[in-house]
Formats: sequence, structure tokens, C-alpha cells
Amino acid sequence: MSTPARILVVDDEADVELLISQRFRRQVRAGEFAFVFARDGEQALRLLQDGGAAIDLMLLDINMPVMDGLTLLARLRELHAPVRAIIVSAYGDMPNIRTAMNRGAFDFVTKPIDMVDLELTIRRTLDDVARLREIEQRRAAAERARSNLARYFSPNLVEMLAERDEPFGPVRRQNVAVLFADIVGFTALSERMRPEDVMLLLRQSHERMTTRIFACGGTVEKYIGDAILAIFGVPTTTDRDAGQALKCADGMMAALCDWNRERSAAGEAVLGMGIGVNYGPAVVGDVGSARNMSFTVIGDTVNLASRLQTLTRSSQTSLLVADAVVQAAKGQCDDELAEVLRGLKDGGDKAVRGRNEAVRVWQGIAREFALGPGQEVSVGDLL
Repeated sequence: MSTPARILVVDDEADVELLISQRFRRQVRAGEFAFVFARDGEQALRLLQDGGAAIDLMLLDINMPVMDGLTLLARLRELHAPVRAIIVSAYGDMPNIRTAMNRGAFDFVTKPIDMVDLELTIRRTLDDVARLREIEQRRAAAERARSNLARYFSPNLVEMLAERDEPFGPVRRQNVAVLFADIVGFTALSERMRPEDVMLLLRQSHERMTTRIFACGGTVEKYIGDAILAIFGVPTTTDRDAGQALKCADGMMAALCDWNRERSAAGEAVLGMGIGVNYGPAVVGDVGSARNMSFTVIGDTVNLASRLQTLTRSSQTSLLVADAVVQAAKGQCDDELAEVLRGLKDGGDKAVRGRNEAVRVWQGIAREFALGPGQEVSVGDLL
């Protein structure tokens, strides 16, 4: 059984309540309508302020003591509490009816009341209320969708994706740049911290690193504890994806240096980070059930980026980049990217778990940052 439409009747004439109750008793028993009565605008205003969300529409007389109908409409507009109102007034009061319509009334019926016409007007108004609520629900759903997209995509992509019926398009195979970043020694560090402090540390890390990812046009595919998997090239692939991933890695290390200065000044332990970057084909698209879909990127390109990130520890470097990234980035090299490329050194061929052939890699030159006067520390020293 659906919830009855709640109708507030505002009229100072005592016989109106009796007339309405008798005429619509069948609709009340059927659970279609539920009437609430007020004798003047002030009483109606209190009812609306106390439980306005429960009132679907209002039958409103104009001429009443204490507060008339026109004043009530004006007050509701001031309070940004719009309620669909049907004016009930004498035909000769047309100037006031016109004023009421200008103040937001939806429709009107004249006295003496034609009950058939009143019911038709009520139902037409309720249809409009239902339509407006559906629009509001859709708007709220769209806003929630935008908020969810904003967690993973840079602002310039959110608006574009929000306009699409299928934001990420069909499942497909395409080239992407993949960046995998992880806080070094996080498990051991978290064992010495209170759980709430661990969560705070994660939020601070994710916020700082995600800002860099978005600034470079990347997408956060997922957070995995202290690790972040970022993709460059979705939803639209470009010839700049590899270079943007390299710029992002460099920016993340710079952000870590800035954060470590703050942590050191606050007497907190400095952090290390390992980053692996790869470029190549992957399968991108939505996976999951009809009730719970999520965007993901899978394939060997992603796996190798993860393996390279793991290798940063044994390689004593904060950054390992597959040669495929460097070769792809050289084709679209601006001054900023050229500086990043000059900061890489050939790491030779590395054996990677799960692969038969060694992978040629490039290593990032360790950044140094000052923790205090005369204290220069390399990010590599934290690995």
C-alpha cells in the first residue's frame, strides 16, 4: 500500500473541514489522501516548519485572520520552503488570486467549491509534485554519481564522464600507462601505531598522492591499503599517457619530500615510497555483478607495474620504470618531461618474478630533502 498524499487545508471557515472530510472520506479510507487542517496562516506555517517534508500540497484560503494566505506564501518563499499550493477563494477575488499565483501558487479553485473540480485539481497538482520529486531524485543520483567519479578521476574528466550513459564505454583492449605506488615499511609502521592514527596516515597519503595523479590527468583505479594503482589513458587514450605517468611519479616523490619535511618538524617518522611504472596493452572496462559494477584495468601491463614497484626495495631505488614507458614518452617530450627523463638512469635488465625474460628498466635518481640544518636525506635511504 502506497503512502497517502498529505494535504494541508488552511481555511478559517469551520464548515470547510467538515465539507472536505465528508467529500473525500472514500479517498481517505482507501489510503489515497490524508488531510491536515489549520485555521490561519500562522498555524499552517508552524505545521510546515515542524514537518513540512511530510506535506505534499496545500489548499489555501486567501482571506484569514492572524496571517492571510498571501502573507503565508511570501513567508514560505523567504524560508525557501516551497509547497505546491492550490488557492481556494471567491471568483470576485481575482486580483488576489493573481497575486497568489505570482507568489508561487500552482493553481486555484473558486468558492463555492465545485468538489469534482477540486479533486481533479488536487490530482493534477499531486502529479506535478511527483514529477518534481522524480526530477530531484534524478538530480541527487547524478550528484552522487559525480561525487563517486570525483574520487577516482581528475575534475576535467568528471564532467565528461557524468554526461555519458555508459561512462567508461564497452570492455576493450587499449594501451595505458600504469603507476603503482606503495609506502615502504607500512605494515611494520602500522603495527606501532593506533588504528585511528593509521587511518589518518592513509588519508593524508592518499590525498597528497591523488592530487598529483589528478594534476597529471590520471585515474585512481583503486586504493589497496597504503598502495595506489593509477592509470593514464582512460577513459580516452592519448599519445601523452606515458609521459604524464612519468611526470606524476616525479611529482609524487616531490610531494613525499615536502610531506617528510612536515613530519620531521612534527617529530614524526619520515616515510619512503616505491613506485613502479609500465606502459602497454591492457583490458579496461566495468567488471562485477549487475548490482555492483566497478571500473578496472587488467592484464600483464598492470602486473608488471606492480612487480616493478616491489623490486624498488631490492634495487635500492624509489622508482623503477619499464623501458616501454621511456620509449613511448620520448615521442611527446616537453621541457618538463625532458627534465624527468634526464633524472632516470639505465637500470639494465632485471629478472622479474613470474616472467621468463628479464625486463629492461630505468631507475629514478634519488631525491634529497632537508630535514633540518645540515641534514640531507635521500629517499633511497628510506627503502
